[in-house]
Amino acid sequence: MQDSEKLVRAVGFWGLVAMCINAVVGSGVFLLPTESYKLLGPFSLWAPLIFALPVFILVLCFAEAASHFSEPGGAYLYAKTAFGDFIGFETGWMNWLARVTSLAALSNGFVVSLARIFPTLGTASARIAVILISIGILTAIHYVGVKYGAASIYVFTLGKLIPLVGFIIVALIAWRHNPIPASMHLPGAGTDWSGAALFMLFAYAGFENMGVPAGEFRNPRKELPRALLVGTLAIAAIYVLAQLGAMSALPDLSKTATPIADAAAALIGPLGAIIVTLGALLSMAGTNSGTVLEGSRMLYAISLGRPRLRAVSYVHPTFRTPTVAILIHVVFAAVLACAGSFAKLAMLSAVARLTTYLFTCAAVPFLRKLNEGFRTPGLVIPILGTVISLVLFFTMNRFNFLAAGIAIIVGALIYVASRPGGHVAPS
Repeated sequence: MQDSEKLVRAVGFWGLVAMCINAVVGSGVFLLPTESYKLLGPFSLWAPLIFALPVFILVLCFAEAASHFSEPGGAYLYAKTAFGDFIGFETGWMNWLARVTSLAALSNGFVVSLARIFPTLGTASARIAVILISIGILTAIHYVGVKYGAASIYVFTLGKLIPLVGFIIVALIAWRHNPIPASMHLPGAGTDWSGAALFMLFAYAGFENMGVPAGEFRNPRKELPRALLVGTLAIAAIYVLAQLGAMSALPDLSKTATPIADAAAALIGPLGAIIVTLGALLSMAGTNSGTVLEGSRMLYAISLGRPRLRAVSYVHPTFRTPTVAILIHVVFAAVLACAGSFAKLAMLSAVARLTTYLFTCAAVPFLRKLNEGFRTPGLVIPILGTVISLVLFFTMNRFNFLAAGIAIIVGALIYVASRPGGHVAPS
């Protein structure tokens, strides 16, 4: 508690809504429509709507869990309070892995979109340089204070929404092709439904991290649950309409790596592609900014009360930020980004976050004993959320299942080596 009180509470309700939209709308709209089309074909038109339903159930569980705490930690704190320190640490560890692989994935996505305007940046050396520079700039912003980090998120969120909403309006008015009739047929045998689910999960993911920096929100117990619900509904509407607009402009999305930009080019020419690409760049930069904030705060939270991880919980006396945790987070992300690709890192990020979903949903009935907060009716929502998480986990392919198992074992070894002591109490 004393360590977390060194942080500054600077973010209010509408800031939280902006952070929620920013956390989720990163690459999903601008890059993943192509991946979902490759997996599901024309039926991918319905993917954003279909997967919004289970995601909203998960969001309700996180909203209820968040209403019991005002301290940093998010899913780590929820799982720790309900199931003990080991399960909490594993949940926090997997959440951090999801954040660091997400930052790495979107840094690659950033280069892909930027190379559409400047093709020379597609070379290997230029790609690495852009990744390192973009991560370095975000590191500097978040290092010097949460107010500056939050401000960057607000600017990026506005910058991504203006061209995206503009594209949706133009695409639906132009309506060059009607994708609905073809989308009414289910994909054939051999369809990778598990892969499609994980990709769409990545597109909607990010909301689960909103509670991680709760120590820097003004009134997290009251405002964070409402912000999660408002933000998720807005995101679902944007995703559904963007998918519809892209497929109406480009009947076969499998032939493009930048679907929204190419759809804009087909509708209004090269200028439209440039505008949308700039929006995509701002979008991914904004999500990466949020990932630096959330990922570093998760490292900070799981280090509290662990003597061997004391250095990670260091808070700068002037900037009031966990500077060591920030540096560790961005260095790991930079290494992964330079070594991997967008699609592979996105998949690993989706796999890692399943533990976060599972233990948060399962924790909800136990957390209700702490204090009054946001409530979903009965046990229906937490049970459904737990079942959804388990289904997603056990339908993973062999490689993803193995990767998750290795990550959990590594987390257990770090837990044993860190010898936890102390306790972060719920408020």
